[in-house]
Amino acid sequence: MEYTTLGNTGTTVSKLCFGTWRFGKTHGNTVETDREEAHDLLDTAWENGINFIDTANVYGDPDGTSEKWIGEWLADHDREDFVIASKVYFPFDGWGEPGPNDSGLGRKHVRAQVEGTLERLGTDYLDLYYIHRWDDDTPIEETLSVLTELVREGKVHYLGASSMAAWKLTKALWTSDVEGLERFDVTQPMVNAVEYDEVSDYLDVCADQDVAVCPYSPLAGGFLTGKYERTDEGGFEAPDGSRGSLDDMFDEYYVTERAWDVLDAVESVADEVGATPAQVSLRWLIEQDRFTCVPIVGARTPEQLEENVGAVEIDLTDEQFERIDAARADTE
Repeated sequence: MEYTTLGNTGTTVSKLCFGTWRFGKTHGNTVETDREEAHDLLDTAWENGINFIDTANVYGDPDGTSEKWIGEWLADHDREDFVIASKVYFPFDGWGEPGPNDSGLGRKHVRAQVEGTLERLGTDYLDLYYIHRWDDDTPIEETLSVLTELVREGKVHYLGASSMAAWKLTKALWTSDVEGLERFDVTQPMVNAVEYDEVSDYLDVCADQDVAVCPYSPLAGGFLTGKYERTDEGGFEAPDGSRGSLDDMFDEYYVTERAWDVLDAVESVADEVGATPAQVSLRWLIEQDRFTCVPIVGARTPEQLEENVGAVEIDLTDEQFERIDAARADTE
């Protein structure tokens, strides 16, 4: 495993982060990752040098399941070996039907949720606490004030922000600087070799402000693994149990002409470097040179996770990197 400093923080993390959004997640009667499988995946991540684990208070069914399973696993390990990230914003149903103050980024909800997250994880602090979305109903000054209090109380080390407009991230950073509040050091947008230009303004802010980027969906929901086959009718065939076979929105989100073009380029590079399309796609992100980029991988099996880890063992030439870029640009 390779390691890097997480943006402008003093924390060292593996160049891949293990994402746990599948833990306890259900589709009808199907559980994507059950408790035993979750612990096997955490074992595999740690055995392969991944020390960075991403979760959220709303991951799993009911909400909080992912954090609880991580906490149970963490109890048999040294907490100090790991960098743990969680999130707050969405309505939380882990304590029953959400009430009027059980969502958003107001002081009451943030305070309640961080305590629940710490309890489920079995720890007294989080290394990184993200706002899961921007809250239009709560002044950013209030949100940053309560998050700053958590940092100064030692319950949180660093702050992060997930998806939002570039101007909102800029406003938050400006507010922190002007008001003397803790700032966001890490972001978590959806970025991959297909979906990059849509968040280019956001990434420009990250590059300018030395904010790290931890992309979710770095493999475009699994599309960039190369396991989906195009059909003569213009559709696709998805392997059983894959996200494409479980998620009715997969086609709309990920399967486009641009995606097929980028996949062709990724597969050509993979053949040249003796790697898999997934490894090349992840390496393309790791090698972003404008900001620290640590992709979040959400593998379903230990074998998939070990394949993902292979991304740290390959290098791309400038020509190969630019070929993938060009494939996306050619279908703009």
